[in-house]
Amino acid sequence: MFRNMKISIKILLVIMIMSLGSLLIIFGASYYFMNSMVEEFEHTNITLGLNSSTIAKDSLLDQAEDYLVKIVDKQAQAANEKFYSVNKIVTQSSMYIHSLYTDSDNFKGKAIPAPDETVMGVASSKYFLVKGVENTQKIQDEVSILSNSEYMFAPYLECNSMLNNIYIGTESGISYRYSRSNQFNPDYDPRVRDWYIEAVSNDGNLVWLPTYLDTYGNTCITAAIDYKDADGNIKGVVASDVALQDLIDDVMSMKIGDTGTCFILDADYNFIAHYDMDSDSFNSDIYAHFDNDDFINMLSTSNKGIIETVYEGINSYIAFSKLEETGWIFCASISTSEVTSPADNAKAQSDLMTQQSQELMQARIFNINKLFVIYFAVVGIILILVSFAVSGTITRPMQVLAKNVQGIGKGNFDHKIPVESGDEVGSLAQRFNEMQDDLKTYMEDVKTATAEKERISTELSVATQIQSSMLPSIFPKYSEKKEYKIYATMAPAKEVGGDFYDFFYVDEDHLAMVVADVSGKGVPAALFMVIGKTLIKDHTQPGIEPGTIFEEVNNILCESNEGGLFITAYEAVVDLRSGEVRYVNAGHEHPFLMHKSEDGTYKYEEMKIKAGIVLAGMEDMVYKTGTFTIEPGDCLYQYTDGVTEATDKDNNLYGMDRLTRFLNSHMDLDPEKLLPAVRQDIDDFVKNAPQFDDITMLSFKFQKYKD
Repeated sequence: MFRNMKISIKILLVIMIMSLGSLLIIFGASYYFMNSMVEEFEHTNITLGLNSSTIAKDSLLDQAEDYLVKIVDKQAQAANEKFYSVNKIVTQSSMYIHSLYTDSDNFKGKAIPAPDETVMGVASSKYFLVKGVENTQKIQDEVSILSNSEYMFAPYLECNSMLNNIYIGTESGISYRYSRSNQFNPDYDPRVRDWYIEAVSNDGNLVWLPTYLDTYGNTCITAAIDYKDADGNIKGVVASDVALQDLIDDVMSMKIGDTGTCFILDADYNFIAHYDMDSDSFNSDIYAHFDNDDFINMLSTSNKGIIETVYEGINSYIAFSKLEETGWIFCASISTSEVTSPADNAKAQSDLMTQQSQELMQARIFNINKLFVIYFAVVGIILILVSFAVSGTITRPMQVLAKNVQGIGKGNFDHKIPVESGDEVGSLAQRFNEMQDDLKTYMEDVKTATAEKERISTELSVATQIQSSMLPSIFPKYSEKKEYKIYATMAPAKEVGGDFYDFFYVDEDHLAMVVADVSGKGVPAALFMVIGKTLIKDHTQPGIEPGTIFEEVNNILCESNEGGLFITAYEAVVDLRSGEVRYVNAGHEHPFLMHKSEDGTYKYEEMKIKAGIVLAGMEDMVYKTGTFTIEPGDCLYQYTDGVTEATDKDNNLYGMDRLTRFLNSHMDLDPEKLLPAVRQDIDDFVKNAPQFDDITMLSFKFQKYKD
């Protein structure tokens, strides 16, 4: 029966039986496994969500505990070191004064002025006698002995910024003080003060007095210890007042999440610092801030640790660490809910996603079932039509052609389609072979061009990162450097540029600032910039004039400058103690200086100073060092020609006049706000015009002379 059937019928039957049978098997297996997968997915997600939430919470709590403990421990250690340095100074001072009394014949004394005979703000020795004490020769001999204390007190006060003063109260009624203040109370008797009484009561041991507010409202603490004469008799007490405001501000400014806070307790659990301490409604009783005694009990048994308790009405973790020197307690807290909220949010999100995924999978399985039914009907009709329409002679070559074309589609360009006939199918196969060769050549060209482009892009990206990392990016804040503020920016015209800036300490009293511009742009200028920046910084040494520095750098740059590049540069070295500025200019733009005029107002003016030849222009050139003086409130602004030569679409220059007007209309801005404002004004001027040159700016504001 099958032997006499037409080929089209045979093909139809074979294809329908095999195709429909395969589809039925696939449908049944797919339906079974998809339902099993949905159930397994639901069970796994529920288990995973619970386990991951628990693990995440435990991990977050462990991390939070470790983080809080490290914070308070680090702060406590840092504070304890500062207090220990004060302890050491006061203790060594006591030993030194003991040696003065013991070996008084070996020391030559000098006259000590009264407090009102000294200059306010200048550290010096001064003394007065307590009312009722007769100025006898014995008293003057003791004053003469105490005058030698200045040789030790002066460097101590100079080197330790925490010390306000160092002073002595004697049993005989002498009040000696080494300080910057000349204020005194003639009715003052050190012998009845707490610091004197406590020190004498703790014979030979340093004592820390409770904190107090000085006349300026700043928190202070006093360290005191007695001293003896050669016979072991107590002759007086040496003490020092320590300013605590900076230390307290450092602790209270720490940011611990969104709810974290810090506070400091003294050895008697009284608040020294608290975020709400300045409020009129603040309750100084520590028990008013905790709902139970767990934390307070832990303080009495441990020097450091962490506990979960109710603080300020909120479940919180509190870590603490005691200072060995003063017995103070540094504490940091964070709410428990903030620590665990990421895990809770993740659990809720996971549950929601699981539910959505399950609903989506159920909907997709239903749609797949419908598609299978539709697919069966469509495929059956197509198979019948195709089987009758295609003859055996056409089917075979087309199948071969389709199979080979599929290989080409997968990227196999080396395999050729066999041309077995001269009809349209054979011609089509020949065209595919030609197309295959063209595609292979095109793909190779595209691959080569793409690889080269990616290589160049990667190298330029790395060069940009390297250049950016070479420029200073951390600028001292006012809390760190009270003498000055400084800020600088550099925006290259291409991926890498030739401009650069730099600032660094020559020594502890001199700050150097450099702004420079290398001729040209791109990678060559960037490489020359690296050389120039390195040479200038390496040759800037204490005691060497800026002009001499540029002479040495110029000769080195000229030695192997085959590319003919050059650098315009300006370097200024500021003496932070006197305000003297020594500078050198190698063909660079004149800086602007904001200085107080005779009428008492400030104004930015261009410093039209004589400039030498550019660096790397010619060997053995002489560069002159110039000088000027800046005072507190003055501001120095330096820039490269990319600022004044910025052009709009009509080739109009930004110019010196506009820059001068803008600086004088924004004199109240600090450097970190001034430079972005100038750049914004440049952008407003050029609008959509492209940037043709690097734009570099540096601003230095002098605030006070260094002590």
